[in-house]
Amino acid sequence: MVPAEGLGWPDRPPAGAPYPVLPGLHRGHSEPEGPELSQGPGTADAAGANTGSLGWPGGTGAEAGVTPRPAVTARSQGDAGTAHAPADDTENGTMRPTEYSASRVQQALSTVVSRETAIAPAVARVAHEPVRSVVEDTMQGGTATQGNGDVGSVVIPEVPQNRQDTPIGRAAAAAVGVRGAGDDHPWPRPAQCRIMTIANQKGGVGKTTTAVNLAASLAQHGSRVLVVDLDPQGNASTALDVAHHVGTPSIYNTLVEDLPLADIVKPVEGLPGLYCAPATIDLAGAEIELVPLVARESRLSRAVAAYDSSGLDYILIDCPPSLGLLTINAMVTAKEVLIPIQCEYYALEGLEQLLRTVELVRGHLNQMLQITTILLTMYDGRTRLASQVADDVRSHFGDVVLKSVIPRSVRVSEAPSYGQSVITYDPGSSGSIAYIGAARELSLRSPEMAG
Repeated sequence: MVPAEGLGWPDRPPAGAPYPVLPGLHRGHSEPEGPELSQGPGTADAAGANTGSLGWPGGTGAEAGVTPRPAVTARSQGDAGTAHAPADDTENGTMRPTEYSASRVQQALSTVVSRETAIAPAVARVAHEPVRSVVEDTMQGGTATQGNGDVGSVVIPEVPQNRQDTPIGRAAAAAVGVRGAGDDHPWPRPAQCRIMTIANQKGGVGKTTTAVNLAASLAQHGSRVLVVDLDPQGNASTALDVAHHVGTPSIYNTLVEDLPLADIVKPVEGLPGLYCAPATIDLAGAEIELVPLVARESRLSRAVAAYDSSGLDYILIDCPPSLGLLTINAMVTAKEVLIPIQCEYYALEGLEQLLRTVELVRGHLNQMLQITTILLTMYDGRTRLASQVADDVRSHFGDVVLKSVIPRSVRVSEAPSYGQSVITYDPGSSGSIAYIGAARELSLRSPEMAG
């Protein structure tokens, strides 16, 4: 069975005759492309047999008894080289193959555009708009909307009025501010030396980190600070790059052997005005050795009283993570307690016991002792728990809590491995800037606490 004549399809040529070249066929290929795939009944193979590629029956024109039409001819005038299909009869309402295939292509393209690229005309209009008008409109209003609102607005950041207000400029300005250079308002210095104990029996809340970085911040802004390392681990001595190996005169010799404090205090290199009384591993046995001694709770207090502190503004005592004799000695020596609180639940659990210990020391050993500062450390703004802990602490303790919050920072953890505080290791880091803010708040409270 073959297609009936008069349906718009070209008849097959006889066997062995060249098949006419129709529009849409690539020369050298036997398959048409696009919608023309369905336009013909098949192709002729090498043997001359017509095989239907789309389900059309095979056979030649001679077998079907159909008279072949003349091959496609090229116009000799004006359109040389342009192939034309044979002229079909259109009296019976038939359509020429080229018209039929062209309409199919247009219909397919219009369907694709309507389904997948409905905003193509609007995008084309935006693409052809002058770039100059877009930039000018953007710089004036901050955003530019082209077209009839069917395309999203194009946002271009405005040029800052201050040319120095750039990320690099802000980082440089922060580093300069951390180092104390160009400070228009110098930090106030207390009328007398403030002695502060940094205590919390929970480990890993940032006691040593807070002591070292607050001391470095205060020293860079003109204050004279002594850090007393009362932790047997000696981490504060490590962070300040002060020797504390076995055999080095340390705070252990002062507590147990009554060695004057002036004999063990060492200046910190690179930070004028900062000093450190180091701790060695010998301090681990000090609590046992202090038990039989008279007035064991006041050993450090007597040593500090005998030390000439007239040239100092601050004495910061770094306590071990316990409430033993070393921490009791620190509380008896100081007038103020600074409590670093990690923004986690476990840090709040042990806070009640610490407050009870402070009350016992104030009632029996040091009536001048009071909690003056609470610093929130290791704050992770990505967690809801950190925000809840910070809100609970602020609502309970009020103005005692510093406004500055110390975030979690890799730079803060890296600095001790280089024998530095984060203030000198990376002045522009978030941890450094946070400790600078905390130290500034601490110094501004000095006039109120003096006397």
